[in-house]
Amino acid sequence: MSQPVGRRGKRAAVMVADMVEFSRRMEQDQVGSADQVTRSIQLFRNLIGDYGGRVANITGDGILALFDSAGEALRFAIQIQTEFREQSVWGDGEPIEFRIGLNIGEVTLQESVAYGHCINVAARLQALADPSSILVSGAFRTAMGELPGTLLRSLGQPRLKNISEPIEVFEVEHSGAKPSRLAGALRERLPAEPVRHPTIAVLPLTNLSGDPRNDHLCEGIAEDIIASLARFRNLMVIARHSAFLFTLSANPAREVQNRLGVRYILGGSLRRADKRLRIAVELIDAGTETALWSDRFNLELEDLFDMQDEIAGAVAARLSTQIDIAEQRQESPHPRDMRAYGLVVRGRHLILKVTKEANWHARRLFEEAIEYAPEYGRAFGALSRTHNLDWRYAWSSTPKDSLESAIVLARRAKELDRLDASGYAELGYAKLYRRQHDEALAEYSQALALNPNDADIIVEYADALVYAEQPQRSLELVQKAMRLNPYYPDWYLWYLADIYDAMGRAEDVVATVMRMHDPSEGQRLLAVNYSHLGMMREAQAAAREVIRLHPQFTIAQWRERPPYRDPLVLERYVEGLRKAGLPE
Repeated sequence: MSQPVGRRGKRAAVMVADMVEFSRRMEQDQVGSADQVTRSIQLFRNLIGDYGGRVANITGDGILALFDSAGEALRFAIQIQTEFREQSVWGDGEPIEFRIGLNIGEVTLQESVAYGHCINVAARLQALADPSSILVSGAFRTAMGELPGTLLRSLGQPRLKNISEPIEVFEVEHSGAKPSRLAGALRERLPAEPVRHPTIAVLPLTNLSGDPRNDHLCEGIAEDIIASLARFRNLMVIARHSAFLFTLSANPAREVQNRLGVRYILGGSLRRADKRLRIAVELIDAGTETALWSDRFNLELEDLFDMQDEIAGAVAARLSTQIDIAEQRQESPHPRDMRAYGLVVRGRHLILKVTKEANWHARRLFEEAIEYAPEYGRAFGALSRTHNLDWRYAWSSTPKDSLESAIVLARRAKELDRLDASGYAELGYAKLYRRQHDEALAEYSQALALNPNDADIIVEYADALVYAEQPQRSLELVQKAMRLNPYYPDWYLWYLADIYDAMGRAEDVVATVMRMHDPSEGQRLLAVNYSHLGMMREAQAAAREVIRLHPQFTIAQWRERPPYRDPLVLERYVEGLRKAGLPE
């Protein structure tokens, strides 16, 4: 916390978290349970500071934490519950569950022990909560303000043990944790083109284990198969963002074909029993809905990565006899500790939120992954991205050091895995913002030589070309990426708007940003281009939204961020920000 709670008392948001069935765990496995408790508490300690909080007291299986802000306390509670819900992806044994109660009020510290009636209320709320749920008081709800994607459902005024006054209790329902696959999926996209060459969509495996904790494993396996298949130049592979919107259990093969424009579909299922996996895969002709090939793989968890390469190679060979098998890359280093793998999968989801808290949270996960698997290049590449974002959004107190860290970590990712395209792409991203344009483009070129159909890398390469004075080539590449990934995420549109901005096509910039599901990161472009169009009321509204989202924003700071090679393009951008009324 920025200011410690004083001896005389200070208003604070209070969290009480308690482990579910701790006594039973200790009775059944004292050593293993003690280790899980230690790891859980360490995870609290590692992450809580990023949300303006601190652990005030620990009593066995219970944690008391204090925060300056109710909103930050709730964000942390949601994220920490998500971590425990997903932990089995990278851990063994029965998953840990916590109950959490949140309240706000005056707290007093005496000899490092926290006291206060509001703490007692939070403890009662925790005791009332279901496993893995969060309950908050009416006072906390009033203080927290609006948190997008989060609903609070009133449970009335249940009687709380030894609490005399009536207190309305709310249960947190967080909509952003696991959105439905097809929610918002019907985005306007490029018209489907006739399938003239082998094109495949790899769908997430169906989780047949009956345990939702394995959902991330099903997606992670499919994602890595996509990366393996994308190495084949004669094969077009739909990006995971679009492919993962569909499952064969919910969508007929012909519907997937019509939506994604593919000739083939790879589907399958996963069963997990402790450390044993059974993976079934099936290659389907989408037009005739007939199975062309199927196989089953029984393996230990530690053999997973070797088998993914075998699955990808078998599918590619079936698709086209013209595929040059010699282009299959050699085995890349994979983490032998599944905890590292799961931490990186989880952290990459968090980065997409583009907030300081989520970025720092992801960094803690990547750092923990590296502790488990110091040879895992992809973890270093992901960690590089968090430092780059720190520099870009001035979340770091030493932004130049953050950019240098991004360079060092991306280089380390390349050294550890010379055949993983993502390491080259991360180094290209970092060098771009050091204004080393030619070196950045060279890194992206190497990445695409390794993985020519990775839609995300194609889009980032296109963005680099914009800054290197090649907007027309950039536009062509973004359109290709959108073909590969027809249900593309918002940041594809953000980069497309950047292209139009560099071309001076202000109306296209506005239209593109308005197509984003969440146009938050497009507000700067809106402010600039509304100004150029003379629509000053709209420009000023966009400027106010920029300040709301980034209260420390200044033109002087931001003009250092876009790495335009042509200073005239940058000056035009800055002039638009100034005309919109953003602070110097």
